[in-house]
Amino acid sequence: MSDRFEAAEAVLPNLQSCADEPIHIPGSIQPHGLLIALRDGLVAAWSENIEATLSLPLHLGQPWTQVALPAPVHEAISRLMAEAQQMPGVPTFAEVELAGQPHDIVVHEHDQHCLIEFEPRPEALVTHVSQVRVFDRLRRATSLDAVLQLAVETIRNWTGFDRVMAYRFRHDDSGEVQAEAKSNALSSYLGLRYPATDIPAQARRLYLLNTLRLIPHVSYRAIPLVGHPTAPPLDLTHSVLRSVSPIHVEYLHNMGVGASMSVSLVVNDRLWGLIACHHMSSLKVPYPVRSDCDVLAQVISSAIATLETRDFARRQALTASLIAELVADMTIADDPMVALSEKAGRLAEVLRADALVITQNSRVIATAEVPHDLAVMMATADWTGELPIPRDCRGAWPEALREALGPWVGALRLDIEPAGRGSVIALRREQSETVRWAGQPDKVVARGPNGARLTPRGSFTEWRQHVKDCADPWTENDLTFARQLMLELQRTTAARQAEMEDTRRNLLAMLGHDLRDPLQAITMVASVLKRGEDSGRLGARLDASSGRMNRLITQVLDFSRAEVGMPLMASSERLDLDELLQDLVEEVRVGHPGFDLTLSSDGPVFVKGDAIRLAQAMSNLLANARNHGLPGRPVRVSLSQTATEVRFDVFNEAAPIDPAVVADLFEPFKRGAVESRRNRSGLGLGLYIARRIVNEHGGTLSYDHHDHQVRFGFSLARDAMPTP
Repeated sequence: MSDRFEAAEAVLPNLQSCADEPIHIPGSIQPHGLLIALRDGLVAAWSENIEATLSLPLHLGQPWTQVALPAPVHEAISRLMAEAQQMPGVPTFAEVELAGQPHDIVVHEHDQHCLIEFEPRPEALVTHVSQVRVFDRLRRATSLDAVLQLAVETIRNWTGFDRVMAYRFRHDDSGEVQAEAKSNALSSYLGLRYPATDIPAQARRLYLLNTLRLIPHVSYRAIPLVGHPTAPPLDLTHSVLRSVSPIHVEYLHNMGVGASMSVSLVVNDRLWGLIACHHMSSLKVPYPVRSDCDVLAQVISSAIATLETRDFARRQALTASLIAELVADMTIADDPMVALSEKAGRLAEVLRADALVITQNSRVIATAEVPHDLAVMMATADWTGELPIPRDCRGAWPEALREALGPWVGALRLDIEPAGRGSVIALRREQSETVRWAGQPDKVVARGPNGARLTPRGSFTEWRQHVKDCADPWTENDLTFARQLMLELQRTTAARQAEMEDTRRNLLAMLGHDLRDPLQAITMVASVLKRGEDSGRLGARLDASSGRMNRLITQVLDFSRAEVGMPLMASSERLDLDELLQDLVEEVRVGHPGFDLTLSSDGPVFVKGDAIRLAQAMSNLLANARNHGLPGRPVRVSLSQTATEVRFDVFNEAAPIDPAVVADLFEPFKRGAVESRRNRSGLGLGLYIARRIVNEHGGTLSYDHHDHQVRFGFSLARDAMPTP
């Protein structure tokens, strides 16, 4: 069964087979001209119609010098051949009289052959509008629309085609008609889009190499080439008479076109677009006029490149200015996230974004349009790829996040700190639009004399498609400016961190040397004073103050270790968390006699870890509840376990924490902690250090509020007793 299926599948035509069509070696030319091919000065091939048209007998291997053309014609072609040798692939042409009729002769060198093409011109050439005036108008054009509109009007005026369109390729290789000049009898194609499959890859390659192609009679009968039967097919890449793909001819028939011409717009060595010309009947455009159109297309391409260069230079200046300001601000700012958020508008302009999300560690700041919860989800989403990382569509996000995105489906992530600890995520809105296609953009399979084959679509009536779930894609220029911005911000952040590390080391030296000794002396004096009857109260005060200062120093030391990536956890051994907690609760009850503290425990509860650090984490959570709970209300401590997990929770009665504060709850030096009337001696380091300790033990520290109760707690893996 599977073999039959694969065999059936193999014979079905597909878009790849269409794209693989060898259109540069068709083995024939169009009938409005003649062709002779020379190799090493000898006749190698010719078009079948040349003998009947010119009464010119040819044979393989015949020297060019013996080809019986009139002497003036022979001399003119020899001059063109000499010029063509200097510029392979570039055509040279001249007008000659042949068989009593003016002919345009075009000569070029390619693939070790010299191709000589003859096009009879039935009438004298009428000079068209002055090129100088057109080129001057192009030079003064200040917008892309103006350049393209002038181009289509000029080429229609020069050639007489019924319709001339400027067709621009988009990021996905589809094309869109951006300018049009036409007969009043025709409906407009302006704004219509054509799928990428209308112009396969090998056709695009030819449009780059041979920038002008004419089909004066769509219903032509191809003229075969005569040559040695074992010779490889003659490469007609640069030929002006090359026969075109039958599929393309059928495509033009379906459009009702009788003659066609296309001129390539090549900008910075890429196929930017085409000038596409259609006539409803046959139309022969003389080669000199086509050559002028080709020159005009080059001028248009240059004008487009100039406009793009101006836009690039403007963005470069904006980026450089913003970088200079950000570097200056972030170097001296207390909080680099604030410095970035203050420049959010400029950042969005440089990145061409609609909104921004700025992250640092677990902190997240988003511009007003982006919900905070969504910003957090984006900041913590899985980002893989080379920075800066672009996303254009909803489907590029992790599946769990797609529905929550709302309109924010486009994103570009720039990391401004190592290991993703700080980032700027530029966002773009979904571009929900109705795309106007020139007919339904599908080719269909039809069966003809040679079996099933892929055929071009037969209708070009406007067909509308609603497109959603994608944003405007991030262009190469977008990525270039994002990369510049990212690298400069990374350098600034690294320099700032190095300076802060020097300051931190100096602070640690001061704390360790200048404060430890005086604190020890104060502690000793307090101990002596407490032994006297009258001095007990003063001694207790000194003892409490020195203890508080010692805790602050310990917290700052721990914070410094954590910030430079040093672990807080020193050892890992099997321990009973219940036993550890019982000692802590007893210590709190002795130190704070009026404090109402209850404990429920499933003890013994075994985990693996550092006893000192776990005691510190639990003590910090107890102190947090004591300092921030409602005065006089009880604090409840719970230690529970399952087969695999241990949970430690502290509950106290209090109002829920402001959501704006929750975002920074586990960050150091929180403004709320400093401003708390009941915790003025704290630095806001307790929760930060507790989270680091829990994380190093493989656990998770969390907060929530339910039934008027604030809960802080963490979970760890249980270390079950080994089976005897």
